[in-house]
Amino acid sequence: MNIGAGFYNLWLILVIVGAFALSLWVIGNKLRGVKIDNPEDHHNPKVIIVSAFPLLAFLGVSIFTPIVTGTLFWIGCVLLIIAGIIYVLSIVAFVKNQKGLTAIGIYQVSRNPMYIAMFSIFIAFTLMAWQAEPIMGILTAFITLLSVFVIHWMVLGEERFLTKKYGYAYREYMNRTSRYVGIPKKESWNQK
Repeated sequence: MNIGAGFYNLWLILVIVGAFALSLWVIGNKLRGVKIDNPEDHHNPKVIIVSAFPLLAFLGVSIFTPIVTGTLFWIGCVLLIIAGIIYVLSIVAFVKNQKGLTAIGIYQVSRNPMYIAMFSIFIAFTLMAWQAEPIMGILTAFITLLSVFVIHWMVLGEERFLTKKYGYAYREYMNRTSRYVGIPKKESWNQK
């Protein structure tokens, strides 16, 4: 077994990914002038605790998982780059849409592109951990599966919040655009 706490472990990559996401979030908030978050979720202790568990579990596993390059590791790197692009496009759409419901740019393809980016990051880390040690890959796959359920639960809560906040406009958006990934209906391409 190749498991042990160390400096050259996956936590380095996790910290870089986290710093990148947090930096974009802060820049996006400043450029937009309005916070890019759902106050109902980000101030709800139950949501904070439940959503923090998979992230803390990933951090824990990554501390003990060495970086081992190979096919799965490099596929994971590609997924991290894709996740970064999706995240950047999400922030750009929020900044361009200064107020109200964001339904432009990447939000025409997915109502939750930031969560798609997060799913991609979790899958990337699963592959990277598997490259290092199959048992760590299995553990990370379990955490990824758990995070899918947690994120879906959060999305359902956000949908309730946005339906209350935007009413008919959000229901129409839900009819046009997939919750996670899908081909938008033709009329959504014509929206500005």
